[in-house]
Amino acid sequence: MRGDTSARPTAAERERFEAAIVAETTPGYMAVRALIALGGETNERLARSTTMGREFVAGVRRRVADGKGAALFAERPSTVERVLDTATEHIVAAGRCELAIGGVSATLGIPRRTLHRLYTATELLEACQRRALTIWRARFECRIRRVDADDVERLFLVADAIADWVGSDRFHGDQVLTPPLSAQARGEELRDFFAALERFATGLAQQAQVADPRAFGTFVAINVAGAPAWFDRCEEAHALAVAFVERLTGAPRRT
Repeated sequence: MRGDTSARPTAAERERFEAAIVAETTPGYMAVRALIALGGETNERLARSTTMGREFVAGVRRRVADGKGAALFAERPSTVERVLDTATEHIVAAGRCELAIGGVSATLGIPRRTLHRLYTATELLEACQRRALTIWRARFECRIRRVDADDVERLFLVADAIADWVGSDRFHGDQVLTPPLSAQARGEELRDFFAALERFATGLAQQAQVADPRAFGTFVAINVAGAPAWFDRCEEAHALAVAFVERLTGAPRRT
């Protein structure tokens, strides 16, 4: 393991960080701090995926390693964190992948020229999208891991989690924040997102000792990517997903 991934939260801190990631009411900036504190990736990768920069990531992990992780919950968001949270809210409220720097500036009471020194409109949009994908995956994975269930049942819980997400209030906002594959740079980020999601799901299937773990990983990535197709037929799609897991595990789901 790389030296820059050495932060070790206590059991109590880990519980608190995980709870912050999972909670729908957690502000984006706090979810990012929590997933950095817990994450097993290098500082460089987390710096890019959270858009917060390597110095910020290293600082969070250093404080966790020094036993000061609890202070992360008390500190007010920085200017960059406020900008990213507010811009994300504007994108979701508009219902489309567009962003006006002037609107963000007015909401925050920050001069437009100050924002332009941080981001162009395109850079800010892409940063919000990248960060949203990272938060979504951390929340999804954390919810599955935290459930008290055996390894086989956890595979069924993945299907449940997708159905719950499609039926949630935040689903449409998450779709707005998903970058288009037609944009090369953002398309690469989206492919990285699904590759990481596939690895996570494959790992779950390996723990459950199914015959073809990669089939489950592919299944999960495809269904998250195709989640809009679930929307008008969520019950049917969920039933089909459960049936797939039953075939994969070779046993009906226990009720």
